Amino acid sequence: MDLDSLPRAGGDGIPSAQARAVGVSATLLTARDAGHLVAVRRGIYVPAAGRDDLSAVDRHREMAFAVAHQRPGVVFAGFTAALLSGMPVVGGVSRDVTVLASGTSGRRRNGVVEIVRRTGAPILTDDGVAVTPIVDTLIEVARSRPLLTALTMTDAALWVPRFGATKAVTTIEDLRSAFEALLPFPGSRKVAAVLDRATTRAETPLETLSRVRIEEFGFPRPELHVLVNRPGGRGPAFLDFAWPHHGVWGEADGAGKYLGSALSEGDRRSPGEIVRDEKMRENDVRAVTRWACGRWDWDEAWTGGPLRRILLQAGLPLVRARRR
Repeated sequence: MDLDSLPRAGGDGIPSAQARAVGVSATLLTARDAGHLVAVRRGIYVPAAGRDDLSAVDRHREMAFAVAHQRPGVVFAGFTAALLSGMPVVGGVSRDVTVLASGTSGRRRNGVVEIVRRTGAPILTDDGVAVTPIVDTLIEVARSRPLLTALTMTDAALWVPRFGATKAVTTIEDLRSAFEALLPFPGSRKVAAVLDRATTRAETPLETLSRVRIEEFGFPRPELHVLVNRPGGRGPAFLDFAWPHHGVWGEADGAGKYLGSALSEGDRRSPGEIVRDEKMRENDVRAVTRWACGRWDWDEAWTGGPLRRILLQAGLPLVRARRR
């Protein structure tokens, strides 16, 4: 069925009220009854095709856009604001959409959580929805979500590329200033735990996940993106993780990271050449430092056990009891 005649709102939503207003209500109802449309919220439909393949993140976005259409002027907060602002999501995805309450008290109703918070002036995302400023957003995420989820988002907002003119989304100083201005408040210890671990040097969510796992298992805290000058004028190597006192360094994602970045940056080398060059890089680092190298990918870090074995086999000791 051709759905092009139906009016669209944000997130590809199709409001039944707009369909009635432009005289295509019958088309909408026919498409719904035929299973070509499904309701996201009362009166807001989306095409059914492909919805079974939607991720939890995409479904949360879909729900947020439906709420935005139903509530003109709504300001999204917390996890929803972070997601709509483009922050990476690691860990569970909330089923509830979070918004700022319009009154003086919060509530949860029909998949929407309204919270009362002091925030700065809302900002508009590229999709045209209003969200709380990133500092307020991250503090609320740290207060209400697990450490891994909050730290991944905070690291992403703080990240400062080694090269290029790209600026960080925010700074740790701005986050700490806003945090201190809010004290005391429920959940402040959770927020402090995130701020104490946040860094400007986490290039990927995998690096954040790896740091969390490394701490959980009781390994020493690593140094991040340590510079090693390669021999023969082959340029610098930046190591994801390093424990100089223990003679160990680690790389998150191995060759996959280099293949992925090469593709995004238009690298003309073949996959074989990229893997060969990375092997040469590893050999250079080993020759200069005499350190043992451990490599792991996303699944090994997420599962945890394989990452623990990799680091132990590289010679990294456990210095604390496992944190649970």
